[in-house]
Amino acid sequence: MAGPQRKLGARWLWLVVLFILGTTSKPAFAGPMPEDCADPRSATDMPFYWQTEGRDDLGRAAMCFESSGRTQAQLAESARRLKIVFDSHGAFVKMKEISDQADFKSTSGEAEIYPHADKLPQVKVVKMGGQWVWTKASLDWLDHEYVNGLGGIERVVEGLPEPLKVKVFGVRIWQYLALLLLIGVGWLGRRVIVAVVTPRLRAWSKKLGKKWPIRLLDVVASPGATLITALVLGFGYPRLQLPIKFADAMAKTVDALTMFSFVWAVYKAADLFGAWMAERAEATDSKLDDQLVPLVRKTLKIIIAITGALAILQNLDYEVTTLLTSVSIGTLAFGLAAKDTIANLFGSVSIFVDNPFQIGDWIEVDGTNGTVEEVGFRSTRIRTFSDSVVVIPNAKVADAKINNFGKRQFRRCFVTLGLTYDTTPEQMQAFCEGCRAIILGHELTRKDAFEVHMSGFGDSALEVMVYFFFECDTWTQELEGKHQVFLEFMRLAQDLGCSFAFPTQSLHLETVAKPGPRELPPTMKAKALAEVVEAYGPEGDRARPEGPKITGKTFTPLTGNRRGSEDDGG
Repeated sequence: MAGPQRKLGARWLWLVVLFILGTTSKPAFAGPMPEDCADPRSATDMPFYWQTEGRDDLGRAAMCFESSGRTQAQLAESARRLKIVFDSHGAFVKMKEISDQADFKSTSGEAEIYPHADKLPQVKVVKMGGQWVWTKASLDWLDHEYVNGLGGIERVVEGLPEPLKVKVFGVRIWQYLALLLLIGVGWLGRRVIVAVVTPRLRAWSKKLGKKWPIRLLDVVASPGATLITALVLGFGYPRLQLPIKFADAMAKTVDALTMFSFVWAVYKAADLFGAWMAERAEATDSKLDDQLVPLVRKTLKIIIAITGALAILQNLDYEVTTLLTSVSIGTLAFGLAAKDTIANLFGSVSIFVDNPFQIGDWIEVDGTNGTVEEVGFRSTRIRTFSDSVVVIPNAKVADAKINNFGKRQFRRCFVTLGLTYDTTPEQMQAFCEGCRAIILGHELTRKDAFEVHMSGFGDSALEVMVYFFFECDTWTQELEGKHQVFLEFMRLAQDLGCSFAFPTQSLHLETVAKPGPRELPPTMKAKALAEVVEAYGPEGDRARPEGPKITGKTFTPLTGNRRGSEDDGG
């Protein structure tokens, strides 16, 4: 139960925060006393000014009304109803934004103004016969709005016990109770959607055998339920006849909740987009895009959260432009102080765009040799072959020369073999041919590109250059291949009667020993040498590509998580 309770508390906390922000927004303009109806500002302010506390004069409040078809008493009642409707909708009229020029004309070229075009677009003040007045159509609409919505509430309130009519902080107790009831109805509607409707829709989606309806439902379920709460509050609060400040706070809270619901849905849609990207990334051979998906998802969420927060603050009448200006100046100062961090951020973008390596590749960069373990926004982590982790800033990685051993299709093997100087030309030729045959006979070697030649006369050996490639995926396979091929070279030399040389020096002392012929190993005829070479070729009876079997057992490394076994260049 801790999880649901915590979520429920967080949602109510959001509601309280939004209400407090609404109540702390800028209040209505309290200007000087309007004396006549000569300009649009005075005419608009007249019914509000003369109904404030201490100035309750309905006669003066109705001075700037179009009197056609209404008695003075009816005009006074219209003034009272006007203020109740405006207050109930939280329609603050910002008098400073209304012109005080008698010859004012709107952008459409008409001498008219709308006191609150956002919430009450049906109400306007126009110029008639040199005076600015509230039109008869506007007063008729306000009377209709009052009779069909607020008049019934007033009749109910008249029958309430007197203790419920007591004001606490400007709001009557019955209004507090009605507001709590309204919030409870909204919460109940939300719970019904989350606990009853959503599971049924999810079960229905599963029957269809489609994944996208379930994912879409997960995106819109909770935000949609919150939107229902906002709609219930938006329908109910204008009928509670709250004071203008509280009604305005409720109006802004409802608008903010509505906007928050949409922002929340878009925020959750980022997860849906991330899941789609992850499925696409799994279908590719590259591993770097798998690392890119969570970074893109987090970035989208941050952008959505910041944009949504600014939109909600703008809706609460906070000066977002001033905030953005301050943030821009702060961002500039922060950017100058954190230029290395910004460089690393752009370096990470460069890595993801150029894709010079993938996760798990063996690379050498900035003097570090190892496998790529993680690529973040700021740095790249490389697991070295000594099992340590080296963290390199992405700015350096983007500018450095990267040697990606993981991109190799073939793995080169270059070795120089030395035979003793008593090797005959025929034996040397046979040894070279035999090495070529061994390379052709091994399953991991590249068959179309290799070189085996006598390359020179060394200080103590006849040198044979052996140059070939292995076609394999891991460093372990490469080492095993080298081991097998080198053993075959040793067996070949043994069968040909050749010896591998080691550094030696011959010192002849003529005064001690008489020079004489040296005993040389018996030479083999050309036919016998050819037979040995063919025996080491593919399917030859002497060929042992997997090496000589000393015992009946095979000694292999233990399986499991062996760090350094993949592309471990040592």
